[in-house]
Formats: sequence, C-alpha cells, structure tokens
Amino acid sequence: MRITAALICALLPALPAPDPVHLTVSPQSLPVTTGPCNARHLSVRLANTSTTPVYADAELTAPDALHLQRTLVSTWLPAGWTSAVPVRVSAATGTPPGDYRIRVSSGDQHTDVPVTVTAPPPTAGLTTRAAEVTAASFRATNPICAAADGDPATFWTDGTNRVWPDWFQLDWHTPVTVSRADVRTPAEAGLRDWDVQVWTGAWQTVASVRGNTATTRTSTFPPRSVTALRILTLAGNGVGDMSRLAELTVS
Repeated sequence: MRITAALICALLPALPAPDPVHLTVSPQSLPVTTGPCNARHLSVRLANTSTTPVYADAELTAPDALHLQRTLVSTWLPAGWTSAVPVRVSAATGTPPGDYRIRVSSGDQHTDVPVTVTAPPPTAGLTTRAAEVTAASFRATNPICAAADGDPATFWTDGTNRVWPDWFQLDWHTPVTVSRADVRTPAEAGLRDWDVQVWTGAWQTVASVRGNTATTRTSTFPPRSVTALRILTLAGNGVGDMSRLAELTVS
C-alpha cells in the first residue's frame, strides 16, 4: 500500500507552535554580600520574536536563604518588543556563605543563575556591615536602602510631608566603635537640621547640625561603643519640607 506524504502529515498530530517569547537573564552569575542593603540585581529580559503582540511571564524561584524583590515578571510585549526588568537579590545578615541558585522560567525555557553569598570583609565600612537599616517611613520611589547603597545619586525620602522628626537608623548585632558620621543630602531640598544619636542602652545625641545648605556634612565625636546609630532629622530645605538622605557613612 502506498501512503502519500500528505496522508502521513494528516495522520500525525500537529506540533505545537514555537514559543514566540525568548528569555535571557544577565548577569550569568551573581555575587551577593550579606546585609539588608548590599543587594545585587538580575535583569530578566523577555523578547517577543513574533509579528503579533503577546503577554509574557517569567517566574523566579530561589532557596529561602535568598530574598527576591519579586518572584513573577509579567509584561505586555508588542511585536518585536523586548522588556528588561531588574530584580533585586539580597541575603540577610547571618546567611550562611555558600553557593545558591536562582531559576528563572518562562514557558518551557529555564535559566539557572549561580549565586555566591559571602559575608562583608572585616575591612568593609560600618554601613555595609549593618545588620539592619531602618527608617521612620519611606516612599516606594525613594526606599530606605537608597541611603546606604554607596550611590549618592539615589536617596531615601520619608513618607510624610512637614511632619518632624524623622529618623534613619543603622543597627549592628555586636557593638562597634564609632566616632564619625558623614551625611550626604541632595543639593536641592536637602536636609537642614539633624542630630546624630547613638544607642548605648538609651539614645544619646553626640553631634548636631543646624542651618545646613551643603550636600555633605561630617560630624565627629569621641569614640563610642554602640549597637545602633541614627540620624534624627528635624527640618529640610525646599519643596515639601521632608527628609532626604542620599548617603550615610559611619566610621
């Protein structure tokens, strides 16, 4: 019996259409230092390779030792469009150093990203070594870690207008010796008045700044063994009259 190619094709089940969405993740590996504000970022890229618009999803999974800013990326992709979404990856203070893995999946595509977790070196600054970084309040566009990430272009903003005082605080699990606080504030509408306070069983003011108009002010004081230091903000300059702190460096 002769069976034509057309008949064979008719009898075979139809193959599923190829996924029009192409997944890529960068970087291909990620070093992360423990600490609340020592995060690194993955870029999840979803590209629509078809000629019609589609919805695209990517799911991220990781062990409990890692904290992911989000576990789902969902986006609308016009034809030929690529969307790149940053995902913040961090490991809390005390996370065991070692090798971990994040899996990023989209449809039948999977990408594994090795993550190497290490503790901050002893030579790291006290801000980097802080076990907790907290504030009185914050805005989604200007989060707490923006003032402890080493980038003066980003800044923390409190979540209330014309309500004082506010505070921005560093905590350490074991006592550290401090004698200096460098406060960097935005050039426009930055901090005007604040106190530097340390915790030694109670809050103590060790330095005060009033009438500031500079972007960086250094406060020095006799060395203290402390488990926390905070900037108690009392007034700001400019529109909204709120707390804006670009970077806090403690030594």
